[in-house]
Amino acid sequence: MMYMGRIMVYVCGNGEREYWEHAYKAEELILKVSKSPVSTKDALQLVDKESLTYLLQKGILKEESGQIKLNFCFTPWEDVLKLREIGVKHGETVAEYLIENLKWVEDDLKRLNCLKHSKLEYIRFAIVGCYALDLRFLTMLENKWGENRKFIPYAREIRDNWVDIAKDFYWGCHSAKFGEYTFYSFGNHAGSRNAFPDLVWSEKVKEDEVETLGRALEELYINGKISGILEKYKYVGVPFFDKPDAEIAWQVADKVGSDVEKFIIKERWDVLKEDLSKLRASQWCTFEELFIEAWHWIFGWANNVLIREGYFIDPEESEDGGRYIKWVSA
Repeated sequence: MMYMGRIMVYVCGNGEREYWEHAYKAEELILKVSKSPVSTKDALQLVDKESLTYLLQKGILKEESGQIKLNFCFTPWEDVLKLREIGVKHGETVAEYLIENLKWVEDDLKRLNCLKHSKLEYIRFAIVGCYALDLRFLTMLENKWGENRKFIPYAREIRDNWVDIAKDFYWGCHSAKFGEYTFYSFGNHAGSRNAFPDLVWSEKVKEDEVETLGRALEELYINGKISGILEKYKYVGVPFFDKPDAEIAWQVADKVGSDVEKFIIKERWDVLKEDLSKLRASQWCTFEELFIEAWHWIFGWANNVLIREGYFIDPEESEDGGRYIKWVSA
């Protein structure tokens, strides 16, 4: 996710570098077209030809009868505010459902080796909040709707009080593999993260040091030995999922995701469809892609509620206000 100027560009999936670059060059065009289509001639007054060609070829914009129109899920500010309301309304019910109906999760998580060094509330956040509600749930939607693309492009309009809104929603998973280890950070998007893989992405740390940290964390979990690199990057007490733990974690995530999907379809689907139909973005965005955007607000708020209820750990805060958890998986 990147934030520059008046729009925030992001993807669901693994996006192409070119998408970010061209989308930001077309910021003024995207904002203009969200209000009404413009001619190709006028569009070229707002963006260079190369970027316009890329966005048309990728189907992010479309041209009909000489008019440029939106063809992806861009949410203007009025929709952002409505999505926040939708997220709170439905997120409360998802959190309530999880607390009341998923007592079986406790028995499965107590089998994890990493409980010897990490808190249960921390592990719940990683497995239920991220693996289940984010990664697995979105994968199920992709499979159900037959999406074959590597990524779905998104963007939203940003105003001055965006940070006040974003700090309350825990919806952002960053992950990358270094050697034999996959590093995760998960939290809000109100600030930056001093964790991996974010430190590598920002070029503050080299990749080989991350792999060394992974080996040190595995050593801690096997032999209980704490090394300096764990203390340096504050990874003491951070969950490490060995291969048996990782298998259990994804099994739990699969079942939680499936149960939540059934709950949404049975109890919330009709209301959700009506809520999303009132968004201006519904004029140019498919229901499926708009639902994926809304789902981030919904599970992001559900995670907030579960933190306040003590079901998840209250995440640490970075120097500039970002709040997140981190873990590593073999």
